[in-house]
Amino acid sequence: MKTEKKAKNGNAVPEPETPVAAEETAATDAAVLPPDLQPAPDGSELPSQPQAKDGKPVVYGDKVLTKSQKQKRTALRWSLMIGGIILMSFSVYFFQTPNEFTLGGMAGLALVLSSFITPAVPFLSYEVILAIINVLLLIIGLIVLGKQCTVKTIFCSLLYTGIIFLFEHFKIISLINEVAGRAGAATLTDQPLLELVYAILLFGIGGALVFNSGASSGGTDIIALILKKYTRLNVGMALMIIDMIIVLISFYTFTVDKGLFSVLGLFTKSFLLDGVIESIGKTKYITVITENVEVISDYILKVINHGYTMYDAEGGYTHNKKKVLVTVCKRNEALKIKMKLHEVDPTAFVIITDANEILGKGFGGTL
Repeated sequence: MKTEKKAKNGNAVPEPETPVAAEETAATDAAVLPPDLQPAPDGSELPSQPQAKDGKPVVYGDKVLTKSQKQKRTALRWSLMIGGIILMSFSVYFFQTPNEFTLGGMAGLALVLSSFITPAVPFLSYEVILAIINVLLLIIGLIVLGKQCTVKTIFCSLLYTGIIFLFEHFKIISLINEVAGRAGAATLTDQPLLELVYAILLFGIGGALVFNSGASSGGTDIIALILKKYTRLNVGMALMIIDMIIVLISFYTFTVDKGLFSVLGLFTKSFLLDGVIESIGKTKYITVITENVEVISDYILKVINHGYTMYDAEGGYTHNKKKVLVTVCKRNEALKIKMKLHEVDPTAFVIITDANEILGKGFGGTL
C-alpha cells in the first residue's frame, strides 16, 4: 500500500518542508513518551514524579512500573546475573582449567601466569592471581564506568572468584571422578573436544546473561565495556580482540594442540556471546496502517505500556484517509499487538521488522 504524508490543507509537500499543525506536533511528541508523561486531557502538566498510592504506577528511571513490577524486574535481573556467573564459573573450573583451555579473559591470563609463578611462589595459586588481577581492573572500572556498574561488577567478580575457590578447595572434580570410578583423573572425561564445547556454551551464555543484566564478571569484561563506551566496537568484538592476545600467549606456555583448541574456542565463544546478547535485546519495530486507530492506540498505551508515534496518511490508489501508528516493543508484546489487530481490524496493513537495538525511553539494551 502506498502512503504519503499530508499537510493540513491536503496538499502534498516534500517531507523536509512539511508544515505540521500544532496538535499533530504535540501528538507526535507525546507519542514517544511513556504513558505517565503524556499531556493531560485538559492541557495541564502531570507531576514530574507521581506518588504511589494503592499500587498505582509510578516512575522509576525510564519505565512506568508499580512497586511490585519494579521488585519483580530487579529480582529477575539479579537472578539472571547470578545464574550467568555460576555458568561461567562452571566453565572455568570443570572444563577450561583441567584441560588448559585459555578462552581468553582474566581466567585464561591467570592460568598462563600461574604456570610460571605458582611453582616458584606456591601461595600465589591460580585463584589468588585471578583475584589480584580482578581487583586491579575493578579499580579501573570504578574510575571509568562509574559506581553503579562497578557495584554489580564487584559482586559478580567476588562471586565468580569465590565459586572457583570453593570448588578448588573441596576438589569437586576429584570427588566426581572417584564416584564415577575414574580416581586420579584430572578431567571429567577423556574427550577434550566435548569438554571444549561445554566450556564454550557455559561461558558464552553465562557472559551474555551477565552483560544483559547491566553488569560484568570483571576482568576483560571491564575492558570490553570501556571499549564499547568510547568506540563503535560491540561487546563480542571487543572481547575477541582482547582475548586473542591472551590466547596467543598460551601457545608459548602450553602445547600446540591445546593452543589450537583455545583459538577455536575463542572464536566460537565470541560469536556465541555476541549472538546471545543481540537475541536477548532484540525488539520489534511495528508500523500499523488502520482505520480503527482508537482501539489500537489505546491498547498500545494501556496494555502494552508503550508510547507510539501517529501521523496522517493517504492510500496511493484509493486516496482514503488513514492513520499510521509506529511503535517498538519486545517480541512477546509484538505478538499481543498482532492478535489484537486481527481481532479488531483484520484488514489493517501491518509491517513488523526486527530492531537489533533501541535506545531511548524504556529501552537501553539491558533487562
